Amino acid sequence: MITTLGFLMMLVIIGLILLRRISPVVAFTTLPVAACLLAGFNPGQIGEFIKAGLITVAPTAALFLFAILFFGIMRDRGLFDPLVNLLIRSTGGKPLAVALVTVLVTSVVHLDGVGAATFLLTIPALLPLYKRLNMSARPCCCAWWAPPPGSSTWCLGGGTTARAAAVSGLDATELWLGLLPVQLVGLVCMLLVATVLGSRAQRRRPMSLGAAASVDLDSLSTEGREFGLSPRNLRYWLNVALTGAILACLFTGIFPLYACFMVGLGIALPLNFPSLDAQAERLKAHASDALQMVLVMMAAAVLLGVLSGAKMSDGMALALIDFLPGGSAQYLHVIVGFFGVPLGMIFSPDAYYFALLPVIRDVAAAAGVPLEAVARAMLIGENTGFSISPVVPSVYLALALSGVELRKHMAYTFFWAWGVSLVMLAFAVATGAVQV
Repeated sequence: MITTLGFLMMLVIIGLILLRRISPVVAFTTLPVAACLLAGFNPGQIGEFIKAGLITVAPTAALFLFAILFFGIMRDRGLFDPLVNLLIRSTGGKPLAVALVTVLVTSVVHLDGVGAATFLLTIPALLPLYKRLNMSARPCCCAWWAPPPGSSTWCLGGGTTARAAAVSGLDATELWLGLLPVQLVGLVCMLLVATVLGSRAQRRRPMSLGAAASVDLDSLSTEGREFGLSPRNLRYWLNVALTGAILACLFTGIFPLYACFMVGLGIALPLNFPSLDAQAERLKAHASDALQMVLVMMAAAVLLGVLSGAKMSDGMALALIDFLPGGSAQYLHVIVGFFGVPLGMIFSPDAYYFALLPVIRDVAAAAGVPLEAVARAMLIGENTGFSISPVVPSVYLALALSGVELRKHMAYTFFWAWGVSLVMLAFAVATGAVQV
């Protein structure tokens, strides 16, 4: 019964969000509790599930809150204006060139394999460029919401590779190197997606190189122009140094992500707005965006806690195996990899690798399938679709920074992500990276 309720709960949540029948906050807080009550859990047990979920999510929620406020202050002060102006000149103001450049930049930034750090590094810096060129944030998902297939979420330091290696008992380096050619194919796919979406944006907003060059960049209005600082101002460069120090902490991992932005905001406020009234006013100006995403994140903790605590994830994993036809054991890992993107929208990364992967591993191994083939097939699908999953915390950070609704993001990105995933899986099977 618990397994059936788990599937029904996830399908109802995703369906209602996509149909705009219910908000994520309401869906994540009420439906999991209702499912637990129907399964026979008492309020005390449900409270423990929620508590465990909140403990897990609390650092990420703190990261969201302080990062959004910090980058809001930096936008107010015009920190990214020179970078935006440089990119406009280098791309000629052409949406196609901008989309391609963003994919490449994101692929480099994502070398550490940390989705939250990638979003924090790329979206605040590049989103003003899209706004300046009147480009929609949604199509830009091809660039910063889907870096994994073309970049290196599977790199040696990537969390998903570490999970897969731990469960399969394989060396993480060996596991990743076998996927390197697949990643290059993914990068090519993402550049093709960027070309399609960038070309669409360019047709809607034709702009020649000469026209871009003739734009008076100083006359263009940007966010926070009222508070903007000139690069000739010392405070501007102090902001650059502060942001650089925070990003260095992100790359090196010497300080927790959430702590970086907590301390950074504490320094940025008096540095830029000495008056207490001015500090309160700027916090209030950005509080709405920050609070909205933190509410969603804390609500998602209820869903994550129930999925794990009530053992719904474990039951769902076993049910998927039982559902498959007899004689499919040899191809089970490829079948699961094929459905990796939609499965990633139901299972959290921990549930996917620690609940589903062990079951697939044992069944496939009994049929003579190498362990590395199982791990790689499952990595391809889940990594490609992680950025549209309602049970992945860093997705909400990307949504908050870019100002896009979860419903619109999922609807727009799903088929692009799944299509790229299938191309990569087919390439992996054809080249022997994933054996059958």
